[in-house]
Parts: sequence; C-alpha cells; structure tokens
Amino acid sequence: MNLLPTGTPLVLLNAFPLDREQWEPLLAALDAPVGDIITFDSPGIGDMPASPSDPSIDLIADAAVAALREATGSQDAIWVGCSMGGYVAMAVLERHPDAVAGLGLIGTRASADTAQARARRLEAAEEATVLGRVSAPAKVAEGLLGAAARAQGDALASVTANVARQLGDGVAWGQRAMAARPDRLAVLAACDGPAFVVRGDDDRLTSAEEATTMAEALGVDVTVVEGAGHLVHVERPDVIARLIGGIVKP
Repeated sequence: MNLLPTGTPLVLLNAFPLDREQWEPLLAALDAPVGDIITFDSPGIGDMPASPSDPSIDLIADAAVAALREATGSQDAIWVGCSMGGYVAMAVLERHPDAVAGLGLIGTRASADTAQARARRLEAAEEATVLGRVSAPAKVAEGLLGAAARAQGDALASVTANVARQLGDGVAWGQRAMAARPDRLAVLAACDGPAFVVRGDDDRLTSAEEATTMAEALGVDVTVVEGAGHLVHVERPDVIARLIGGIVKP
C-alpha cells in the first residue's frame, strides 16, 4: 500500500442523524500526522441551515469537496465516513475522484436501499416532519451502539442528546436523500488510493456480508471491532485513529 504524504487533509463525514459533535472522541484519540481536519453537518442538522434543494447525497458530496478546497487550498483529502457519511464518501469518489487521496468506510454499505428500506425511510421522514424531531431518541441511540457502549452510560447519554437536538426538517431531508441514493459498488472498484473498511460485530444496521463486499471491491480486509455497534468512531475511536494513521506517512 502506498502511504499518503504527511499533512494530507482529513474530512470526517457524519453518521445520521447526528451532528459533527460525534467526532469528538476520534479527534481526541487521533495522533496521525494529517493536515487540516474538516467536519461539517448535512442540511438541517446541527449548525447547517436547511436546504431548499431536493434531498441528495450528491449535493452533500459536491458541497464537501468545495468546502475542502476553499478551506484548505488542497485538491484532495482522506475521506472517512460512517453510515450516511460513507454514502457521501462514495459519492465524492464517483463525482470527484481526484479529490480522494484515501478512503475510510465505517458501518456503511455500497448498495442502494431495497424497496422496503426506501419505504421505511420515507415513512420516517414524514414522521420527523410532523413531530419536528426524531421520535424516541434514546431508542435510536441504543440501536446505533453496541453492547459495550450501551452499558457505558456516557456514550449512550451523549448519542441520545445528539439525536434529540436534531430538528425534524433536517432529519426528513437526510432520510429522503439516503432513500434516493444509487448503488455505488462499482465506484469502489475504481478506487486506487489506500482504504479501509470497518464494522462493529454488534452493528445491527449493516451486515458482515455488506462490509465484505465493499472490502473486496477495494482490495482490503474488513476490520471487525468486537463489541462495537454502528458508531465505531464513537465507541472505539482508538481503532479508527490507528487505521487513519496506518495510511499516512509518519
């Protein structure tokens, strides 16, 4: 594997429906010699205003590349995304391949939603619009975390609070954007930079098979994190920090 130059920027792409505060454990653990680190929220989530545009993962990807280049002056970066953030990272790879120096995928999948999954997302979007928030944020948080983190009160409380403060319009926009995304497995096969794929073995939202399919397309092995759930960067930031460090020259 060719290591990336010291000082390569790092873009961290959010899991849904959380804002960028989710990356604080990783930022505290990260000692890799990367350059500027960029985190930002999707439309209507956290600090980001709602968007009048049709919901689209591609829109987030295009905005992320523009933000990278405007903020850092760099043309490329390491893109690390969890869940929805993985969808955005794959869209960046497809639409702006020259912007991707390295790729990290956590708790995500390359396939499009099934018809049943798409219908569930659209139903959840309608519910969020009506309620003005996420229904049962504690239950959502429990579903995102593995057994070890669920038993550890701080992580569960932090994720629950993050989910609870998101407004319905942003949640609905994100659900509709994910429902509309295409399959991007073939895009991964075209990636020629260093990459990693991570999955918690207690992730109840993605399967081991989906992680293996992405890893095979990228020509890497899956890093399986024992006891972790969907949010490995929150639950085991040391693992993600090590993987990022492993693709950058010391």
